Amino acid sequence: MGSSTWASRPASSTNPARGSTTARPASGRAARTRSSSCAITRTSPRRSTRRCASAASSRETRRAVRTVRKASPQAKPFGSPYEAAVEFLASRPRSVGEIRRHLRAKRYDDEAIDGAIDKLRAQRYVDDLDFAKYWVEQRSRFRPKGDRALVSELTSQGVARETIDAALGDLPAESEGDRARRAIARQLRRWESLEPRERKRKIHAFLAARGFGYDVIDEVIARPSVEAEADI
Repeated sequence: MGSSTWASRPASSTNPARGSTTARPASGRAARTRSSSCAITRTSPRRSTRRCASAASSRETRRAVRTVRKASPQAKPFGSPYEAAVEFLASRPRSVGEIRRHLRAKRYDDEAIDGAIDKLRAQRYVDDLDFAKYWVEQRSRFRPKGDRALVSELTSQGVARETIDAALGDLPAESEGDRARRAIARQLRRWESLEPRERKRKIHAFLAARGFGYDVIDEVIARPSVEAEADI
């Protein structure tokens, strides 16, 4: 009687029948690992599946953004072209041509660039004549160069020729020959022991590389200034 009563009792999840193959719930570290994995082969709740897919999509998006940033270093930054130009001016004065090239490299459109340059001009932050004077003065003081080299450098930075001529006219009362003597003074000390022909060859090559004309070079070779050496 008692045995038949036991046999008729139905199996349940809380009271499984003897010999039942019902899987027991996982516990501990295995359960945590299994529940956190997105690659579950058995049937998973729909919410968990969506969460895993969303996380994977977010990771792919962030990876794609990083790839684009690395591949496009010239991409337009956040901020206005005016702000980008002011930041560019922080290190030294710039010509209008330099600023325009810089902003185009940042992929701002020409209309926005023109507006930024007009604002900079109105505030006297940029002026090609002031820039050319600054450039010529710095070259004359620290690295004397010939007029030909100065014209070439300023032209490459977008400064008009008439503006360059005006800046050169504002140089201190010093001939181009005297400027060449200042440029060569230190080298003359090193070349004193050379044969005259070798010495002339070195003077010619050095001054030509600094942008001085042949007539100026011949003038320096014919009359090197000892006084100019004392100024360096």
